[in-house]
Formats: sequence, structure tokens, C-alpha cells
Amino acid sequence: MIFLSLYEQVKRINEAEYMINRLIYKHYKQYLNSGITTQQAVVLDIVYLAKRITVGEIAVEMDNSSSAVSQLVAKLEKNLYIKREINPQHRREIFITLDEKGLEYFSKQEYVEQQIADEIYSKLTSNEIDELERIVEKLKKIAMEEL
Repeated sequence: MIFLSLYEQVKRINEAEYMINRLIYKHYKQYLNSGITTQQAVVLDIVYLAKRITVGEIAVEMDNSSSAVSQLVAKLEKNLYIKREINPQHRREIFITLDEKGLEYFSKQEYVEQQIADEIYSKLTSNEIDELERIVEKLKKIAMEEL
């Protein structure tokens, strides 16, 4: 029986996870390739989770300047991923929400996630899924506390 160090085990786990993600991306690239940058994708994720948010709030979330975020927002708005809406109660405040292509972007992501569940995770038993979820949630909690 070969005993691996913790580092070696973590390295193998990370390599396996990377390979899985690479295979998934390659298989579903046609659905995931939207032509936006990583930074723009981060903005979209923040807007998606918030539903309605200001440029300043996005800047805080991204730990970036409002002017840098405004440039990202302008490009996304030009390409119909997001839209700006004036707050009727406070006309100087502008909210950012998802536009037609932004909604489509997340609809495609949801489709891919459903396909991954059906094609890959369905091959695990219910107990294996429960255990995997428990372990991943525990790792997430540890990472949030430590980092």
C-alpha cells in the first residue's frame, strides 16, 4: 500500500478537477463561448446574483475602481448583456440589470449545468453525491474562514 503525502493527494485532486473542468468546457464550448472577457463575466455574475446593482456596488464587490467598472459596464451595455435604469426615487442613481443577452448567457449556463448533472453526476450514487456535497461545502467553509 502506497501512502501519499497530503500535498500529493491535494495535487492529484486538483489535477483531476482541472481535467474534469477542461473536458466539460471542451464538450460544451459552443454553449459557453460568449465572446466576453473574464472581467466582463465577473460583472455579469455580480449583476445576476444582485438582480439590480449600482456601478459603485459592483466596484466594491470586484475591489476595483468605479471608472474601470464603468468601462466594463459600457461594453456589456453596448453588446446588450446589461442595461442601465434610472432609479425613479433618486434620479442620480443608476441601476444595472441584465439585458437580453445577459439573460441568455445565464440560460445557457443553466442548460450546461443540467447536462452535466444528467451526464456525469447521475453516474454517482445518491450517497456519493451527498458525501461529495458535504466535503465540498466543508472545504468552502474552511477556505472562507482561512482566506
